[in-house]
Amino acid sequence: MRGMVWALASVLLVSIAQLLLRYAMISLPPVSLSWEFVSVLLQPQKGTLALIAGLFGYLASMGCWYFALHRLPLSKAYALLSVSYILVWAAAIWLPGWHEPFSLRGGLGVLLIVTGVLVIFLPGRSVK
Repeated sequence: MRGMVWALASVLLVSIAQLLLRYAMISLPPVSLSWEFVSVLLQPQKGTLALIAGLFGYLASMGCWYFALHRLPLSKAYALLSVSYILVWAAAIWLPGWHEPFSLRGGLGVLLIVTGVLVIFLPGRSVK
């Protein structure tokens, strides 16, 4: 049970991190791979804070993932990571200002992911 809590915490953190990083990429000006990038990061702005928070979210997610993998079989823990796709997809549609369109194809994909996770977690018969 504790492994499941750690895995779900990891999923939640990585989903929030993805949303923060997307916000940062929209907010920050485009830069080339040079010192210009560093100077943009040193300027206090909303995009910079979102970028830093998103990177810390990934770091915290990896910490939770570490504890999850100690307590859950990899096949079950890894299946839970796909829940992040659902959370990010739904948040991008429902959060104000994101303007991500809902599509039937996307909804069907989410339904397939949910079905797959449920199939993995259903109790199975033991083969002797």
